[in-house]
Amino acid sequence: MATKNPSAPLPFTTLIHMIIVKLSSANYLIWHSQILPLIEIQDLVGHVDGSIVPPPKFDSPNSQTPNDKYLAWKAIDQRLLCLLRSSLTEEPLAEIVGFSTAHDVWLALETTFNHKYKTREIHLKDELQSMKRATRSVTDIARVFKGFCDQLHTIGRPVDNTDKVHWFLCGFGAKFSSFSSAQMALAPLPSFVDLVSRAKSFELFQKSFEPVASPTVVAAFTITGRNWQQRNQPHWRTNPGQQPRTSG
Repeated sequence: MATKNPSAPLPFTTLIHMIIVKLSSANYLIWHSQILPLIEIQDLVGHVDGSIVPPPKFDSPNSQTPNDKYLAWKAIDQRLLCLLRSSLTEEPLAEIVGFSTAHDVWLALETTFNHKYKTREIHLKDELQSMKRATRSVTDIARVFKGFCDQLHTIGRPVDNTDKVHWFLCGFGAKFSSFSSAQMALAPLPSFVDLVSRAKSFELFQKSFEPVASPTVVAAFTITGRNWQQRNQPHWRTNPGQQPRTSG
């Protein structure tokens, strides 16, 4: 009894239905992680990365007889090209107008959309490394910092925990220098979640040393202020019935 070859190419219609996410300007990495395994299953990676060079079109330089190897290569390549096109939305389709091979299309999409992700990655990492606490609380700066990290994770560029800890501590400045030095000296480094919790505790510890005016001091200041106002008011204002003197 004949058995099916597990490495045999899947039918084109089956491949089409396996494409759930179509490429747009906002999801290149998701699309790439979806389409590449389909290409690998078909053993066609060489057609998109350029490692499979197309054979000569004709049997010999002086011949007009089509080369059977080229025709076989072209049939496979055009099949893959159709698969790639069917996985695109209108915007990326406009980027590949005029390209006739799977390799050219793959390269154009990578150049256009992966470049945008790289630019976004650089921008987000610059934001992380340049963040300063200033007058913001630990809670506020941790929320903003985590937001940037989450965006990097979404585009497939997660931040290593060591970088998270280092960049987060760098944003606190001199007031947290002892705390930051102590955390960076730990082995292994704390996780980002634990670091935020420790930073909040250190922030509260610092606040406990800030001078706070007692109620007695506040009351004495208020009374002193009122006495000063009364002594420095114009004399006629202390007696509602008395009018200011006029010269002349």
